[in-house]
Formats: sequence, structure tokens, C-alpha cells
Amino acid sequence: MALFWLFLLTGVLVAALVYAPIRRYRHSRALAEQPLPASWQQWLQDRWWLYPYLPEPVRLNLHRQLQVMLAHTRFYGCNGLTVTEPMRVLTLAQAALMNAGEGRMQWSGFPVVLLYPEAFVREGEVADELGLVAYERQELLGESWEQGKVVLSWADIEQDLRGEDSHCLVIHEYAHQLDGYDGVMDGTPPLRDPQSVQRWADIMSAAFDDVSQSNSESAQMIDSYAATNPEEFFSVVCETFFVRPETLYYAYPLVYRELKQLFHLDPFLWVR
Repeated sequence: MALFWLFLLTGVLVAALVYAPIRRYRHSRALAEQPLPASWQQWLQDRWWLYPYLPEPVRLNLHRQLQVMLAHTRFYGCNGLTVTEPMRVLTLAQAALMNAGEGRMQWSGFPVVLLYPEAFVREGEVADELGLVAYERQELLGESWEQGKVVLSWADIEQDLRGEDSHCLVIHEYAHQLDGYDGVMDGTPPLRDPQSVQRWADIMSAAFDDVSQSNSESAQMIDSYAATNPEEFFSVVCETFFVRPETLYYAYPLVYRELKQLFHLDPFLWVR
């Protein structure tokens, strides 16, 4: 009898483990089909400079992705910050844009968001390329951790929403998350096949080397932070692709083409 109950309990647990992801997926699908609340759309229209430029199909895909992300993303306010619904919507809408291309919908695996009122200080030991360890105190606008956490400054998000400095902190940090989906943050996101990986490596390495040397006219058009390492290069060009597409299009057309294929989007056409 004890063996029977053991087998029964095991079967129930296995069934629960198998069914749980299916149930979450069905729930997410149902959320994606719900119309975006009018108040959320008004916040996006009034407070995000890029939103009015989005083509209708892109906007609808963004709405679908945003519904799912809002349901499955946990926010934590830091340093006394109270995270409001508009803050959640406006932050995740920018991240959702990365999945607003046809076939780019993401259903799970969203990072936790730690939201600071402004730039925050990170203290600790840092190892350089030679393995030498030093204690550093850095003021940061954002961070992205491989453990599925994104740290952001709300003051800088607000500045980006107004389009004041041609940056997008949210896209930058979520690009790091995308980069790490294959298990390592190295500047190469998950790609379809070995041929795509090799083409990506050739194009991105050549552009990174050019930016690192800072001698060409093209390199001068890209934020110098891109020269830090291949991971930061990827995040910076993702920012540029979405908020200054014409800059990337003319500075590094092959890089633009790779990102266009990755995101299934063509932002250059939005602002012309």
C-alpha cells in the first residue's frame, strides 16, 4: 500500500511539473490577446517620444509583449523608491520593443528589475584582464546580471523617454540579458545556425575593432562606451539601432543589417 501511494504521489508531482509550464504559456497567450488598457496607451503616447513613430503592426506587437512582461516581471524599488504602475509600464514598454518584430514574442524568462531613483553606487572588488584585483567604487546608471536581474536608474529612464540624449538605458541592459540567453554574455546573442554565428562574428568583430581604434568617421558616430568590450559594443549598437537608427545605418550598415535580421524590425523607416 505504501508503494502504491508513493507511485501515486510521484505521478501527481510529475504531472504538476509538466502541466505548470503549459498553464503559464496558456495564461500568457490569453494576456497577449487582451487590449492594452487605455490609460497605459495614453502614458506611452504622452511620455515616450518614440511611441508615436511606431508603425501600427509594431505597436500592436509591442502591446502584446508588454502585457506578458508586466504579468511576469517583478519590480523592487531601491533607496526608498516607490514603483508605480506608470513606471512599470514605461520601463517595460522599451524592453518590449526588442520583441515587437514578427515572430519575436517572448513568453517567459523575464529578469527581475531593481529600480533606483537615480544613479547608484556599486562597491566591491574587480578583477582586470590580468587577473589583478582592485577595490572600486563606481556610480552606475544600470547593470545587467547573468542571474536574471536588471538594475536601472529611474531618473535616466525618464530622460531617455523624453529623447534628450539619444540613449536608452532599458534597451542597453535588456540587450545584455538577450546576449546571455545562450549562457554567456560575449556580444553574441542566440542565433539560428553556425553560418549566422560566423557571419555575425565577422561583421561585429570588424566593427568593434574599428570603434576601438576610434580613427574612422564611422567610429566617431558611435558612443565610445562601445569600445569597452564586445558585450558593451552589442548593447550600445542595440541602443543606437532603436533610438538613432539613421546613425547606425550610415556608420555601420552591415551591423545595422544584422540587428535588423535579429529583431525583425527596421527602425530606419520609422523616423524618415
